[in-house]
Amino acid sequence: MIKTTHFIRYSDNGAANTPVFRWLISALFADLSTKTVRIKANKTTLFVVALGCLSVAVPASTSFAADAPGWRWYNDPMLPKKTAPKKTDAPSVTLTRTQTLTPTEQMDWFHRYYQDTLNDAAINSHDAKKVEKAMLLNQYVSNKSSEFGMTFKKVLLDNPELSYTKDRPTEQAARSTYLAAERTKKVRAVRSLAQSGWGLFFVYKGTEEIDQTLAPSVQQFATEHGVELLGITLDGVALPSIIQNRQNEQHINVPFSPALVLVNPGTGEMKPLAYGFISQEDLLGRFLNVATNFAPDF
Repeated sequence: MIKTTHFIRYSDNGAANTPVFRWLISALFADLSTKTVRIKANKTTLFVVALGCLSVAVPASTSFAADAPGWRWYNDPMLPKKTAPKKTDAPSVTLTRTQTLTPTEQMDWFHRYYQDTLNDAAINSHDAKKVEKAMLLNQYVSNKSSEFGMTFKKVLLDNPELSYTKDRPTEQAARSTYLAAERTKKVRAVRSLAQSGWGLFFVYKGTEEIDQTLAPSVQQFATEHGVELLGITLDGVALPSIIQNRQNEQHINVPFSPALVLVNPGTGEMKPLAYGFISQEDLLGRFLNVATNFAPDF
């Protein structure tokens, strides 16, 4: 005889409250109370069926605990595990540094290229392509020169102080007027020095032809501009074209002769003015240079 306490203890997990379980217990007890031969013969079969139903009716048993359904009869979705991104090697980068040529370097390169092109065309004068290339380069250089000239003129108009011809005209109509004004300026410088006590030494050798040729011009210059002139002979031969002459006697040393030296007897200063042959116009300019302490005139 099967004891019912076995099922009651087995259902302590909560399965005793299910309708299937209650129906099964009632059926077993009813069949067992009739004590028919058929039921007796199948006691073992009923027990096996009951155990099978219990295994289905008790989903909370330990054998299915791991697969228990979640809230409202569905399982919470499993979130996919985040995998760390694979580290990849940084791509190799090649940096190319572009060097800018200076204007001088650019012109040096162009001159070499231009000369090579001309030489190549000259050597291969039968090659029309190479001759054409040389001609195109010549045209390019000519256009660049013309462009520079026009820009130069524009800059002069925008900046008239940069123009050399503004105060020094080159046209023949104005040239004579400009030269006359310049000569007047030089003459004033000579007379200013003469009035300040400066005189002129003409150091020469009486036996040299260049010295003999220069002597009359120097005397005429001194007389015209009121400069005191003293001729000093280095070889003892006096030139008659110089009104006043004196022997050197080692009082003055000059590296070359003839020589013209400005002298101020009051202060003892001496300033070389010219060596070798010089025209009167150039001599006027030298006086102006010394009078202005060689200040630039442009």
